[in-house]
Amino acid sequence: MYTLTDQKKTMEIYYDNDKFTTDKRPWFGDLKPTTTGDFSFAVVGDRCGITTPGIFEKGLEIVQALKPDFVLSVGDLVEGYWNNEDEAHEEWDYVDHLLEKLELPFFHVVGNHDYGNETMVKVWRERKGFEYYGFRYHDELFLFVNTEESPGALPGDFLEVFRKVTEDVKREPEKSKEHAQEFFNQMMSNASKEDLEKGNLHLPNITDEQLAFFENVLKENEDVNQTFVLMHKPSWKTNDTQFLRLEDLLKNRKYTMFAGHLHQLEVMKRNGNDHIQMGRTGACWHGEGVGSIDHLLLVTVKNGETNFKVIELNGVSTLEKFTMDEKSID
Repeated sequence: MYTLTDQKKTMEIYYDNDKFTTDKRPWFGDLKPTTTGDFSFAVVGDRCGITTPGIFEKGLEIVQALKPDFVLSVGDLVEGYWNNEDEAHEEWDYVDHLLEKLELPFFHVVGNHDYGNETMVKVWRERKGFEYYGFRYHDELFLFVNTEESPGALPGDFLEVFRKVTEDVKREPEKSKEHAQEFFNQMMSNASKEDLEKGNLHLPNITDEQLAFFENVLKENEDVNQTFVLMHKPSWKTNDTQFLRLEDLLKNRKYTMFAGHLHQLEVMKRNGNDHIQMGRTGACWHGEGVGSIDHLLLVTVKNGETNFKVIELNGVSTLEKFTMDEKSID
């Protein structure tokens, strides 16, 4: 069910080699164990949808200067939703070139923009190989969940408006907020009342196949100090039954979850564990609030303790600024 390397358990990579027989991988670079077992990693937020030119690039420059051991993404690195493979490849060519120049190990999570229709799925698999996996690094476990299984095609009129606003922002980046606000107002006016009330626009789609895979990986790594779970949609904000099953698999563990999608940095305690919804790293404005920032996260693991620093692209702050009261969905 999974593949491992380095039998000393300082570094192991897990993927479903029963299903994915490919030499492509959803990451760049090779992880090298540290001599002490202490390490740091950066987490970047959504670059898309509706990216503001130059912001993601600035974020990568800051990451490079920070010199973490590796970098994680919560998805949506391309605008996507292309029906033409050449256009999808062209967009990925630009992003992948940036990530290769970073010269740090970089691990992908699938976002809805990356994987939003059959064409995008085909291109992802041609370039990245597969969509869910995990790795162990020293005494910490990392799981990468695909919340975007079975994407459906978007209506042509939506795509027409979406393409227009992306071009508007490229042309007038100083007005990116105004263009985004107009786009979201139009999108919300076309959504059904039921979708808005039940949060159906942000429901995850996690398959039984993935859950079985992660169950095996978790059983193999019961001795880790902490588990980090990466996904695109903040599934803890829904009553999705598959997510609740994943949460049950993590029961009695110390873990931290990261997601993106909503472009607002927000920290929530659930079952005593941190659930971090990343803000944006280049993606568009998604509403007002203290977490409406372009940023990245620097995470340091030292002597078994984990420390988080919010690196705003114009300053540094701590997670406490963005932390909400502990909540639980009934």
